[in-house]
Amino acid sequence: MSFQTDERIKSYLDTNQLHREQMCRAILAIDKRYTDVRPRHPRGGRDGGRDLEAVYREEQTAYGAVGFVNQANDSNEQKKSIRAKFISDLKSALSSNKELDAFVFFTNINMTIRDKESLIDAARTMNISHCEIFDRERIRISLDCPDGFSIRFQYLNIPLSEAEQASFFSQWGDDIQKVISSGFKNIDNGIRRLLFLEESKSPLHHFTISFELNAKYFAESIGHFRAFCLMNLKEVKNNLFGIAFGSSDKSNRMRGDVNEDCKSEPLGIKNGVSAGQWEHHIDLDKIVSTDGNDEKYKLVGSSSSIGVNEVEFIRISYRKDRIVRYKSTISLRDLDEAMYLPLMNKSLAEKIKAIHIYADGYKIQEFGFDDFSIDPSSFEPSIPVKFSDEELSDPWVRIRPSNFSSAFHIRFSEKTPRRMFMPEQVENKLDI
Repeated sequence: MSFQTDERIKSYLDTNQLHREQMCRAILAIDKRYTDVRPRHPRGGRDGGRDLEAVYREEQTAYGAVGFVNQANDSNEQKKSIRAKFISDLKSALSSNKELDAFVFFTNINMTIRDKESLIDAARTMNISHCEIFDRERIRISLDCPDGFSIRFQYLNIPLSEAEQASFFSQWGDDIQKVISSGFKNIDNGIRRLLFLEESKSPLHHFTISFELNAKYFAESIGHFRAFCLMNLKEVKNNLFGIAFGSSDKSNRMRGDVNEDCKSEPLGIKNGVSAGQWEHHIDLDKIVSTDGNDEKYKLVGSSSSIGVNEVEFIRISYRKDRIVRYKSTISLRDLDEAMYLPLMNKSLAEKIKAIHIYADGYKIQEFGFDDFSIDPSSFEPSIPVKFSDEELSDPWVRIRPSNFSSAFHIRFSEKTPRRMFMPEQVENKLDI
């Protein structure tokens, strides 16, 4: 096999300079002393004395040149030609980088130790601190080892013997399997991200925060509750700058179409639940002249429902899923870089185990117990809902990230949301 490799290096790539350079680049790349190995011109062409570029021992810039001859026979005439090629390429490399540290030269001529020392000495006189000659025998040794089997097969068309296959897969089998697995995983992740980016352009239907409690509680253990969220967009969209949404006990507390005074309703999640959402619009034409004095939250939706006997999750939502959409609204993509802050009563906050964020069939974020903290410091929430002194005896608290940020952020550049289900394809069962 070594004889066959030697013969192929001599002449198999005659006139194919592109494959010569690519093979030499691959050989240099398997040498662990060289990193960031790359071609000067991937498709061939004038290269100014450097076919390859690399970093030697992680600190020295190295240039490489390829000096192959057709039908190599190691004659004195060919060696003289290669020496001239070496000197010419080295001078050209130095003309483009006077601070060059290392130079590597590939040739399919077999050279004696004296021949190689002569070339290295010539390089040292030109202030090259490291010079290395890959002659034909040195190239053959690289190709006839497990690291070089694939290079040899690709460029010299020499198949692996059974013994070489066993040696190759013994050394690289696990790594190949990992590359295949990670490759398919990367493709799958890429497709999922493309799908999300395309679907995120559609109008937003809902943005939901689900607070998971640390146990399933009877309604009496929860009693009065209030859970809200304030969110500001990174960029004003359709004059919309911020939203507020939340839920509390008393089914008519946030109903804009009910005049009944909710004070008569009994407290507690068991007796009824209300929900509301507000939008903070900014007229960009007026904000400059009025200094934003007309900025305020406006009620855009409310609901009421019966109470519950057992509680494991508290969910609050901002919804835009009306039957008919009368005007343009924001899309899921518009939530990118948005900042949001959950607010709730202290006794409820102390029961939270995890926070789950959903929007339009996607899980946007998830926070475990160690990912958030309760800020009990006193503050006046800008929630457009009134609560009695009795209710406020269980004070407001803010839920903040445990990484010391003031609020949570949505960043689609950092993580791709997970689709909760994949749509089914319509069957063609009625085709005849």
